[in-house]
Amino acid sequence: MTVDLSVCRILTRPWFLVSLMTAGLALSMTGASPAPDRDFFFYQRFIEMLATGRLDLTIPGFHGSDLLAVPWYLFSRSPIAEIEFQMVAALLVPLSAYLAGRSFFRGKWEGIALAGIFTMMPFYSLIGLTGYTAAAYTVLMLLTVAGACRKAFWTWVTWGLAMTTKPFAVALLPILLLKQPQAQAWIKRYGVIILGLLIPLVYAAIQYFQAGRLIVGVHPELDESTVWQGPVKVLLNIAYALQILFSVHNYHYPNPAGTGHENLLQTTPILVFLGLFALLYPREYFPDRRTYLALLAGVVIGLGMNAFIATMNHYYMQAGVLVLIFASIPVLKRHPLWAPFVLATLHFQWFYFALQFAQRMDITWLFFAAPAVVDALFFVWVLMHYQSILHQIGLTLRGVKAGNW
Repeated sequence: MTVDLSVCRILTRPWFLVSLMTAGLALSMTGASPAPDRDFFFYQRFIEMLATGRLDLTIPGFHGSDLLAVPWYLFSRSPIAEIEFQMVAALLVPLSAYLAGRSFFRGKWEGIALAGIFTMMPFYSLIGLTGYTAAAYTVLMLLTVAGACRKAFWTWVTWGLAMTTKPFAVALLPILLLKQPQAQAWIKRYGVIILGLLIPLVYAAIQYFQAGRLIVGVHPELDESTVWQGPVKVLLNIAYALQILFSVHNYHYPNPAGTGHENLLQTTPILVFLGLFALLYPREYFPDRRTYLALLAGVVIGLGMNAFIATMNHYYMQAGVLVLIFASIPVLKRHPLWAPFVLATLHFQWFYFALQFAQRMDITWLFFAAPAVVDALFFVWVLMHYQSILHQIGLTLRGVKAGNW
């Protein structure tokens, strides 16, 4: 009995669980090979130029996370240093998600739930094998949430770098306002926000000075005047967002050439539904009205910004979806019978990832190690709480039988 209790204690320790998820992602990486995409060459070129002492913002791309990759390039001189840095960032996703969840909700359960969810989202982590910056972007956003909740002064750095990796990270502003220090001096209350906003403003000023215009990410054909869309395209973008957020099927009708496996699904529609459900019934799930308003505003800003620019896709919706996933956690905790459905549908994106990149990345079965680890942890959790789960199921069945709707 003592051994059983000891095992239970180990299996319920957050750091042990996060370590296992991280190990699962590491194994998944060994089941795939780097496959540099077009974006990678812009990012790698910027890193190599900065390593020589030249900050060249005429190179297309938002280079916030690339700044952090420069020390690794100086050490390794690797021709794929940017991808290698993204892989390190991917390994930090479970830990960052746990810290953000535990800090925001003040509970270990929420932290573990978010760690498991983000471990199961390869387009937020392992997509770094192509050179995309989603892994570092996700880590920077999650650390911003964790830092804001802890009133950490360094939060302005992670938020500023997140916004210069993808400007949609401005969606975290309502959370920063919610968690700002309650000090009388305005500099102490708003210092983190002001300094964080200064990073993209200085970035934009330098780029405008060097290039004579603002370059919109890896799309040199777009600038500050041509990126915005008319009302018809905005409506098409909003409709398309609903399609890809709530359905696994995809036809990119704003731009049919954009249809592909990688834009089918980057999270589960169930989490999207639960998050929206929580936002529609705030009194049930958010005792603190300010928390509700911060999450609602974050979702609107994150997804709304994307609707007004040239292309609507999952990669640009990641900030809004991240906030929406946070909103879903109170519903998932109150109604844990949703958990197996959430986990089951989180697997689909791994299949779509493999369909998109199987040949380019030489994907093997080891690529699926991360979901296997999360599945095993969930199975152990069910075994440890089977009595509570059976009780929940019993209450549901009795309610149906009695007609208590």
